[in-house]
Amino acid sequence: MLSKRATVTRATALEFRVPSSRGARVDGSYEHNVLIRIEAGMRGRTIEGIGEASPRGRALTGDSKSRSWRFLRSALQQLEGTTLRARAEPARADLVDIMAGLRSLAATVSKEPEAAAFRGMLAGVDAALADLAAKTVGTALADFLGGTRRPVEAAAVVRAHRTSSRLLRDLRACAGYPAINLVDIAGPDAAIDAAATAASVAGLGTPLWLGLGGTLTRAQGEKLVEMLADRMSAGELPRHLVLQPPHDSVTPADLVEWQAIADVKVPPDPSGPGIVLMGDAACAATAKKLAGSGLKKISLNVQRVGGALAVLDVARQLHTEYADVRLGLSTVPHISGVGACTMAELATALPNLDYCALSSSIISGPVTCVPPVEHDDTRRIRPGEGPGLGGTAVLTPATHLLTRHLEWPRRRAPRSTYGGLPVNRFDTGPLQPFTTQRGEIRSASPLIERAALIRGLNTRRFSRDVVMVEHPRLAEPLCFTPSKTASTGTPAHRATVDKELTRRLLQAAGVPVPQGASFSAAKPERAVQYAASLGKPVVVKPKNGIHGTGVSTDLRTEQSVRAAIESLAGTKFGSQPFVVETYVPGDDYRLLVVGDQVVSVVLKKPASVTGDGRSSVVDLVIEKNKERLENPHTRSCLLRFDTAAMHWLQRQELTPDSVPEQGRHVRLGSAGNIAAGGESIEVLDQTHPSILDLAVRAVHAVPGLDHAGVDLMGDHVRGTDEAAAIIEINGNPATAFNHFPLSGTPRDVSSHLVLRGCELAGFDPGPPRDVLSMRIEIEGRVQGVGYRQWFARLAEDNGLAGSIRNLPGGGVEALVTGGPHAAWVVAAAAINGPRRASVLQVTTTHVSGVEPANRFEVHR
Repeated sequence: MLSKRATVTRATALEFRVPSSRGARVDGSYEHNVLIRIEAGMRGRTIEGIGEASPRGRALTGDSKSRSWRFLRSALQQLEGTTLRARAEPARADLVDIMAGLRSLAATVSKEPEAAAFRGMLAGVDAALADLAAKTVGTALADFLGGTRRPVEAAAVVRAHRTSSRLLRDLRACAGYPAINLVDIAGPDAAIDAAATAASVAGLGTPLWLGLGGTLTRAQGEKLVEMLADRMSAGELPRHLVLQPPHDSVTPADLVEWQAIADVKVPPDPSGPGIVLMGDAACAATAKKLAGSGLKKISLNVQRVGGALAVLDVARQLHTEYADVRLGLSTVPHISGVGACTMAELATALPNLDYCALSSSIISGPVTCVPPVEHDDTRRIRPGEGPGLGGTAVLTPATHLLTRHLEWPRRRAPRSTYGGLPVNRFDTGPLQPFTTQRGEIRSASPLIERAALIRGLNTRRFSRDVVMVEHPRLAEPLCFTPSKTASTGTPAHRATVDKELTRRLLQAAGVPVPQGASFSAAKPERAVQYAASLGKPVVVKPKNGIHGTGVSTDLRTEQSVRAAIESLAGTKFGSQPFVVETYVPGDDYRLLVVGDQVVSVVLKKPASVTGDGRSSVVDLVIEKNKERLENPHTRSCLLRFDTAAMHWLQRQELTPDSVPEQGRHVRLGSAGNIAAGGESIEVLDQTHPSILDLAVRAVHAVPGLDHAGVDLMGDHVRGTDEAAAIIEINGNPATAFNHFPLSGTPRDVSSHLVLRGCELAGFDPGPPRDVLSMRIEIEGRVQGVGYRQWFARLAEDNGLAGSIRNLPGGGVEALVTGGPHAAWVVAAAAINGPRRASVLQVTTTHVSGVEPANRFEVHR
């Protein structure tokens, strides 16, 4: 007999960056949401539940970035093998038991009470399990939770910290909603202004719900209530206004006292309840404390409380013990469609729900849900048709926003190969200090510093991008930027920026180049006529472009040339001159020339995936992006479903949801640009000598150029016996993909650049050192801001010994000793510092010895 239980067989978590959240954060960073997917087998079929976690820090949801991720790993492992029965009541009991076990696990991992730990992550797991349970039973999630599947009135959510013009635009877009929830209000004065603006746009008949952020003192709160009451009495604000102070900022007694003040100044009457104070609860104990103090309105936030089941449990306890308490339901900003659907289903099941904040204005996360949350003619939200959430997660818009992933059981898909070579594995841990808010590791400048330090050279930094290399035997310092050396002069660099000038220089030196010409953006017809006169496939590209932007290749018809020019017009180079040249068939290569030597050859392949007969194109892209996340260079260059990718899918009669057969090559781009998802394969050892000679001759054809990247079309194995041509020369070449190719032998080209600089200066620094002992002097605002403690943690994490102290005249001095790799990481990262520091200069000098040699100390 087939089982009537669903057994969890697999659980995955995908973390995505939320682009819309950056403007709301003071430090310019992004929020991250996590999509939880739980698969279970029942009666020979697979069921999947989906949920969204929105961890928002320890203060709001009890989550910390690293510890919450460790907890989630353990939680997914614990889920394997758990079961859900196929009838509603037993399934609900199973779900309660599973979540109780996970909350106990959270308390164990965090060493905090169950109500305090990892509530954002728990909310996502809770939602995925609830969706799975409802699908196992075969009912809509609203019904499974005990709802009535009735439409729910929901307030439009508007972020009040916007500029005045943006706030007005957002408010006008909320016409017809039954209420407006203003969130992210900075303080009392901002609350008054936001409320007045909303009332002027929506009218006095639309209730307002004011959600304050930051902190609020008792005196500030009392004054705010009085000012709102005065405005309301003057007819400037609606007679129904909900005021929700910042969470954990005020006591229940404060809220009750403010409510009493409000009721005296603006008594409730048939025209409206006046000012309603609403408390914020993160657990049942807090909710009961608020209710027991006499407060009649309590807000429950799905992510803050820890999931739909937890919210439902708190609501039912309040309904039983405090029947007159009314509820508000909200969520954190920047949730996506999956989280919104869960909230819409939950809202129908909550007793005594008076206020619900959910609209398209907060559904701005990267993952969408189909069908999405829908509104009826009166702007009420409707639950899905079922089963479960009634929809599926759509990851197409989010693939390039992936930042981390987990899966249990660990079932790694076969790793991709490039040109028959396996994918390289790199330890990205040491490079984390050089990671930007977008997840990009800016390694070029630190790698130059590594090359210098391990050869006994001293360094001086004035910024994260510029490093000076010094030595007593060097007449003057060598200056390096992420892609430029002191040996590359400005005239030589400018010559390589102008592609038409580069072509003429190469032609004069007898270097093969495509036939072509440049054209004004205002004269596209001349370019179309010229392309036709060549009688061959052509390429259209900006004259002074970078990163492959606006490049279209292998254009064979007049229509395709026109389309390429129109496409180029939509880029940042659209108003500038562009080039039309003959298309050279073959593979695309970047050869890095330093002096008279080619030190790396990278074959660049367009973005693509290979079918396995089971996975959709979207899933194949996600799997490939997981591999790219493990590469310091490609982790910020993930495959995406942009216009180019959709164009190539259409040409192959595919969609993102298509399932390509086993071994089918699916192309997603036209150029090998790594930033656009292209693939890098290092092939120096297999490259024909004639190709290497051609690259060196091309660089020497530009006067004053000693170091450059050469873009070549051809065949690296057959050499110039086949058609080969230099497409362009880059005087400021990126080097990260030489160090970190997706496959092939990684090349330490930074060492070549540093040694070349020394060679030109007539100095040989000698072989690399096995141990580095260094004095690091840090200047700037680095005293009294936690810099020494920050540096000590960095040194200890990297296994270094030594000490750090404040200098009498300002600044900080560190002495470190240890392995060259660890010592380099600490020296290069010293320019960062903790949040409150402002580092102006870091000088690193080799010394003969460092004490203590077996530990790291912080001196006063």
